Amino acid sequence: MEEILRIGLLDDEEGARKVLAEHISQIPNYNIEFSSDNQWFALQEVNDRKIDILITDVSMPGFSGLELAKRIVHLNFPVILCSAYDKYSVEGYKVNAIYFINKTPQFLDVSEALNKARLILGRSKPVTAHFPSQEDVVLIKLQGDSKQVVVRPHEILFLEQNEVTTIITLDSGEQIRTRSRFSDTLNKFNRPFIYRVHRSFAVNYLKIRSFDATACHMLNGQVIPIGQEYRKDFSSYLESKTIV
Repeated sequence: MEEILRIGLLDDEEGARKVLAEHISQIPNYNIEFSSDNQWFALQEVNDRKIDILITDVSMPGFSGLELAKRIVHLNFPVILCSAYDKYSVEGYKVNAIYFINKTPQFLDVSEALNKARLILGRSKPVTAHFPSQEDVVLIKLQGDSKQVVVRPHEILFLEQNEVTTIITLDSGEQIRTRSRFSDTLNKFNRPFIYRVHRSFAVNYLKIRSFDATACHMLNGQVIPIGQEYRKDFSSYLESKTIV
């Protein structure tokens, strides 16, 4: 028997929540844990692991569904976006949303979205460590210096191995150099959004604008090569995050 998964519904329109609830009631092995228009309440429920899947509107008073999804992206939590505006489907990719439902929600879309969430949860390992988003920091010893600097993983664009040096490039364009081995540096930045794509490169996949078979095109315009031996795994990994 399949596990019953707990769903949270977040939308400032009660009518939209009622339509979703009606569709979900017809799909076995799902239970609506809450239906709310309060983003802070939904955020707390996610952080406390009281639900397994969140379905959220995008445009709401206060902070948006995209902002909420950004706040929990470090948890690798299944988020389904629901909006009348198709333009948000692209933005959803950046915040790890797994599916985009157009309003007014249709039964088949809701069913497909929940099925994808179940498949992703089935492949996921239990989360044993909590990585807070904005306060998450790692100390890195500078090359040729006794100082240690504070690096916030969510600000990383990509990491590069350059001979015996590891170069950490941040959103701001700042580069931090350490003599730590590339593999050791990656172990320090063991976060769900940092992914190795080449023997000499790892990227923050949330900062990818587009990618093809050979390269990641980052938000700042830089192009990071994808090694042949990493291509298949990386493509499969991103496929699990893609909104269809």
